[in-house]
Amino acid sequence: MTREIKIIDLDENSIDLTDKVISLGDFDGLHRGHMSLIDKNLEISKKFNLEPSVLFFKKNSKEVFQHLKYNLSSLEDKISMAFEKGISTFALVSFSDEFKNLSPYDFIKKILVDRLNAKYIVVGENFTFGLKSKGNVEYLKKLEEEFGYKTIIIPLRKENSDIISSTTIRTYLKDGFIDKANNLLGYNYKIKGKVISGEGRGRNLGYPTANLKLDFNYALPKNGVYFTKVFIDDKQYFAMTDIGTNPTFEDQEIKIESYIFDFNENIYGKKIILEFIEFVRDDVEFKNADELIDQLHFDYKNIREKIKNYKN
Repeated sequence: MTREIKIIDLDENSIDLTDKVISLGDFDGLHRGHMSLIDKNLEISKKFNLEPSVLFFKKNSKEVFQHLKYNLSSLEDKISMAFEKGISTFALVSFSDEFKNLSPYDFIKKILVDRLNAKYIVVGENFTFGLKSKGNVEYLKKLEEEFGYKTIIIPLRKENSDIISSTTIRTYLKDGFIDKANNLLGYNYKIKGKVISGEGRGRNLGYPTANLKLDFNYALPKNGVYFTKVFIDDKQYFAMTDIGTNPTFEDQEIKIESYIFDFNENIYGKKIILEFIEFVRDDVEFKNADELIDQLHFDYKNIREKIKNYKN
């Protein structure tokens, strides 16, 4: 039977009293730590015949409280990834003043119990909630008997000395350590957007590029050239992607331009997904167009070799 996505919009006062396992967290990027919560959710759901669900904020809490402008994933991304993993039910809520001012007790009673009928609540060990983040895992445990649910606490995951967190991943992206970011994510970092017309310089230099206009404020990796994949109409292609300001031509605006290998179609206006595999080199200024062309030839050959050795 084909699964369908069920959305419970808490901003619209929706109520769904199906017995549920609910995972809670910020879930920016749905990295390996988050996936531990989802895996446990699915395990419990299957064992006790409950509905696996997650609560997603329509905007990441750090975006609201810390004015973070760049996230690892959009709400659409998160729903897609969690659904692919096995979650079908998504409770969505905004950080409205009303929601932000809920006491920890009212969050549990009015949201998790009265409106979502949580039977198991799966959280990371550092999870906090409610007004001024006064609620924590100990408080969830304390109210189990009163409200008839059980709390499952998942320890923080580490990779060597790194705690797997969205903050650590954003730092790795900013510093150009794509391999480390991808390792913590558990998949290649990806961004989405629409192909728009550019200056045409790539075509004049012999490397026509697809210029990406993002459809979300994604955290961008460090400026430079990357070995990437591009997904167009569900087909996969390898690419050479530059993120930067085109310093040789004195541009100031950051652009995302991809030369797609073995591809020659008009894709203006199409939505594409760009997936980062490996950092190749820094974005640098060349003395003239000829020097840039020489470097592009070198990059092309370099990435061709990487494609030959790449294991999907």
